[in-house]
Amino acid sequence: MEFRTASLSDLSDIAALFHACWHISYKDLLSAEVRSEMTLDNSADLWRPSLIDPKGKETVVGILDSKIASVFRIGEDKDDSTLGHLFSLYVDPKVAGKGLGKASLNMAAEKLAEKGFKSMSLWVFEKNAIARNLYQGFGFQLTGESRVDERWKENEVKMRKEFT
Repeated sequence: MEFRTASLSDLSDIAALFHACWHISYKDLLSAEVRSEMTLDNSADLWRPSLIDPKGKETVVGILDSKIASVFRIGEDKDDSTLGHLFSLYVDPKVAGKGLGKASLNMAAEKLAEKGFKSMSLWVFEKNAIARNLYQGFGFQLTGESRVDERWKENEVKMRKEFT
């Protein structure tokens, strides 16, 4: 798997991957109402601003067999400027279970460490056992913080990992 910084020309592929995750991977995590609001156009609208004006964040795509198979976004934690933050990480459901999430997470951590961060944080849906297991296996620990984004209407928990 190869990684590169995403550009606006990747928007349709990123939106399609995100949309597939929302409707396949999150089928049992998010309500049908919330998922139905995430159309392909809304998916593109969600990702477009980060590709046009990254505001200090970086969107990275993982390429497998000449296709975008994962996407993640990293930057500074908005609540603690000493922490790197993983804003999102999505793997195409068609290739899930092949280690692409782990490879993407490794690359995200590597890129944040290169930027000088000593640790990183992320938010994950509390009910997302697959993602939480991935993060815990990578050394992330729960911080005790939680939130509910009104757009998604599900509890999220914050996790943190110290780099060694």
